[in-house]
Amino acid sequence: MTPDEQIFRFLALCTQRPGHPEVVARLPAAVAAVPPGAGLVERAEQHGLAPLLLAHLREARAAVAPSVSVNLFARHVQHAHAAAVRTRLVRDAVQALTRADIPLLVLKGAALARLVYASPTLRPMRDVDLLIRRQDARRAYETLLESGFAPIGAAIAPEHHHLQGVSKSEDGATITVELHHELFARTPFVAPLAYDDLRPGSQSFEWDGLTLQTLGREDMLWHVYAHAFVINTLCPGARLISIADLVHATEAWADLLDWDALRRRYGRLVRALPLVEQLTPWSARVHEAVPVRTRRPVSGMLPVSSSVHWSGALSRDALWPPEWWFRMRYGIDGPGRWIWYRFAGHPLRVAVAAAGTVRRRVSKHFHPLRPHRLLDMPS
Repeated sequence: MTPDEQIFRFLALCTQRPGHPEVVARLPAAVAAVPPGAGLVERAEQHGLAPLLLAHLREARAAVAPSVSVNLFARHVQHAHAAAVRTRLVRDAVQALTRADIPLLVLKGAALARLVYASPTLRPMRDVDLLIRRQDARRAYETLLESGFAPIGAAIAPEHHHLQGVSKSEDGATITVELHHELFARTPFVAPLAYDDLRPGSQSFEWDGLTLQTLGREDMLWHVYAHAFVINTLCPGARLISIADLVHATEAWADLLDWDALRRRYGRLVRALPLVEQLTPWSARVHEAVPVRTRRPVSGMLPVSSSVHWSGALSRDALWPPEWWFRMRYGIDGPGRWIWYRFAGHPLRVAVAAAGTVRRRVSKHFHPLRPHRLLDMPS
């Protein structure tokens, strides 16, 4: 096993909730197997797992090098400070949108941090995603600008699933907000979902004295899974924080989920859940709902590219992705699905994804984006 694989396996173990008995038992040996000087803390930070790693090490009383311990604690302090600033700024942003009569759903990490994690500081995030109605996009964006947020990054085409990000800094921390009018990027063979599709089944949660709405449990699991595995055909990899979201939510809601509805609506997700057992152990409650049916050894997960290019379709990892990622992406639970997706379903999706990136790049070349194009959304 290479050092990269050892670090990956160790960090993957830490995607479970801290204090899980089997993880506590396995952690000392797993951390001892990590080669010295392998950049453990830096890798954990890349995967969004530094706070969770520290919590696991404390629960298991696992010994690590003093430099690792100090570095992890420093990251913990940084993330705790960022979480406190995020709480204030997002509260202000949501209140401004509410005063403007713009309904919204809080997406992914920002909601999960308060719903299924022991503490919001355990779930760092790059930005906060809010789902709004497409017809409210222009007013919502202008409302955030009036609230002190400023555009960040490149201009984005109006047909993109979210608007250009906006950010605001306070006390040395910068918080970015993205306004989505669709749940995730348009993906071939996957139904798009918008605010009106998801609001009826939403659930509430508390944010610094405010009662906000987020996706319902079944829709939230689908969003987390799809964001990690479904929409990235040309980039076969995922950050482990996505696995942690999936694990924490499934464990927290195992007795509350409508498993029959989940199988009907998002069958590939339910078929994929047993594969998580190859990374970190499920609890007995989850095993009752999703019995483990496979023991294939997991293969290392590849780094995630920050951009998707059509030429990615020619890479070996896109055409013939690692076995675990491939099975996880399509929810493969038998030879029939394996044969179909290996030799027909997956190559078709690679071709469609490559064609889509070519079309977008050609369109951008002949119709370059201008900053004001962002506000061409209907009001």
